Amino acid sequence: MPFTDQLVTTGVCPVALEITPPQKHLPRVLLRRAQLLGGAACAVNVIQRPGRQPSLEASLDLVEAGLDPVWHLVTRGRSREEIEADLRCAASGGIRHVLCILGDHRPGSEGPSPTIREVVAMAHELLPGATIGATFNQYGADREAAIRNLVPKIGAGAIYAQTQPVFDVEPLRTAVEQLRERAPGARIVPMVMPLLGAEAAAKIQARLNITLPAGLVARVSAGEDESWRVFEETLAQMVELGLCDALAVMTFEVDAPPETGARIVESLHRAGL
Repeated sequence: MPFTDQLVTTGVCPVALEITPPQKHLPRVLLRRAQLLGGAACAVNVIQRPGRQPSLEASLDLVEAGLDPVWHLVTRGRSREEIEADLRCAASGGIRHVLCILGDHRPGSEGPSPTIREVVAMAHELLPGATIGATFNQYGADREAAIRNLVPKIGAGAIYAQTQPVFDVEPLRTAVEQLRERAPGARIVPMVMPLLGAEAAAKIQARLNITLPAGLVARVSAGEDESWRVFEETLAQMVELGLCDALAVMTFEVDAPPETGARIVESLHRAGL
């Protein structure tokens, strides 16, 4: 069943793999990364990063390879005309999923750009039938403001909200309760990542500007086997509490080895996904 159909079907929790494309057009590298989870992933989120193959270009390559990409449409510092041109290119290339995000600040990005809500509406018009998503940070200091910011995007045509990586289920649980009250039709897509070791935990806390529970950090610092148990418990808790309509799985490594992919698939199965 395609990702779009699974995402809107009650009782089905599809899994998307989130990848970083290579630094240039390297189809074999791109496909290797996109196939890390094999048949366990029904879609591939393609991150937009400076110095990497653009998400749109990589997504079009994946369509040609028979895979189902989720294009990350970055809006910061881009004009309405540029975004519209990309949407038309995506439509002609057969892209069916788009995640609309602000993106990282970069030099020269201070100019006016359409809001995310406006871009969601543009995608709704120019990518008919596409699955459109927006992002939500469950760690934000002002969660009410974040929810107020998200609700108009749902109204403009986004059907799901993708979160920041989940390591502690409690912030997600609270956010999901509030989101479902304010936007009951929105699907929730938590991002998850196996956190393997103390160094990875430290880097993630710095990158996301969050503080992980001390007990969790101690457990992932105790060794790889315990780290994987933490990951599996996190998945199982989200499923048990009904906090996910789909999952976006990413790895700490840019180019994770097959063994990591196999272990993620095993964890997904153990959590009933």
